[in-house]
Amino acid sequence: MNLQLIVAFILLSTFSASVSHEENNQLGESKSKDALKKTSPINCYRYTSKSDTILLKVIHIGEAITGILVYNLEGKDKNKGTIQGRMRGDLLIADYTFMAEGISSIRQIAFKLKDSVFIEGNGETEVHENKIRFKNTDSIKFNDSIKLIEIPCQ
Repeated sequence: MNLQLIVAFILLSTFSASVSHEENNQLGESKSKDALKKTSPINCYRYTSKSDTILLKVIHIGEAITGILVYNLEGKDKNKGTIQGRMRGDLLIADYTFMAEGISSIRQIAFKLKDSVFIEGNGETEVHENKIRFKNTDSIKFNDSIKLIEIPCQ
């Protein structure tokens, strides 16, 4: 009889722990979903210097990232276009489709996200299928002097 009592106690304990663990997982998932609801799927960033401005509007659609990117750099034509890409950890890699000097172009861009700031990346590029892309995304260098700070979207 003691053996039956012990087995019943073990089964009850196991079942209770399993239910408790499942409830905790559901609670954790619920908190994660609530946190996602509180954060906006649209974020805006800006870099400004004495003569240059870069604006980036990022729209999160599931795993994908889309948005708008505007470069207004001294000595260069202003260009504005759209981005399509995704985050790879803290790295945004996207295709930037834009108009410059009346010609539509596509080039790959890279920004590293660090503490709600995007840092622009540069690296060796090549032309592939009429698109300028990085030869090796692992060798991209990030310029700490060009930081796009998060701003309220307008």
